[in-house]
Amino acid sequence: MRTYNGVYLANWKLNRRKAAAEAFGAMVDYGLANSRLAAKFLFRAGSTQFVSDQEASAAYPMWLKEIAASAGKQNACLEIVGHSSPTGPAAINDRLSLLRAEHVKDRISWEAPAMANRMIADGKGSREVMVGTGRDDESDALDRRVEFKPLKCASRQQ
Repeated sequence: MRTYNGVYLANWKLNRRKAAAEAFGAMVDYGLANSRLAAKFLFRAGSTQFVSDQEASAAYPMWLKEIAASAGKQNACLEIVGHSSPTGPAAINDRLSLLRAEHVKDRISWEAPAMANRMIADGKGSREVMVGTGRDDESDALDRRVEFKPLKCASRQQ
């Protein structure tokens, strides 16, 4: 995984977008095969919109496309899990985290319509924070994320 990630990052920094996409796709293939997909999408505070920092989010359209392509090719099933920072009421954080997961699920379904029935969206609110400051700035951006959990499909005939 580290090797694929290094190849992806090097190509991305060198503005070799096609090679970066291929390396990211290989990383997704590896992650799906090993039940560990290490991509995280970060969101603006209180929103279902991706972070506005282009350094962090510029690759997101390519990531979505590659995740959709790889998961579709492998007939994989995914749980898309949304998270929020601990700011605000728990009920609102639960709903916001689910909306984030549904946003990513919809984007993947748009890229690969066959994936629509092989994904579920779930929201964890702020129960699984990584930083936990609750400041809703760059310091706790990792708390406002969506991540992926490859699942065993009930039936591979989908």
